Amino acid sequence: MRAALAAALGTRSALVFGDDRDAVAAVRTVPRESGMILLVIDARVAALDRAMLLAAVTPLAVELAPHTRLAALDVAADANCDAVVAAADYLVSAHSTTGQVLEVR
Repeated sequence: MRAALAAALGTRSALVFGDDRDAVAAVRTVPRESGMILLVIDARVAALDRAMLLAAVTPLAVELAPHTRLAALDVAADANCDAVVAAADYLVSAHSTTGQVLEVR
């Protein structure tokens, strides 16, 4: 899935994969001029870390605004890769959207 997302989005978005709570720090280190950061929260992330990452999306989006948008994908274990790529493409293309989380099941 990582390779498919990187290929589909190219340079339109910086990708951060939320493997644990350190993803918040990773989001903060992305250069502000990137314009868009997409946080992908994998199904293997522990429940507490997942909840923390999901709760952090809105405050991080406010922190990064107005120069950088942040959105997140909450990906289920059995999610179809094409559905994940389509959701990512939607969030990156929705230029007035920030702080949103899409669940891909």
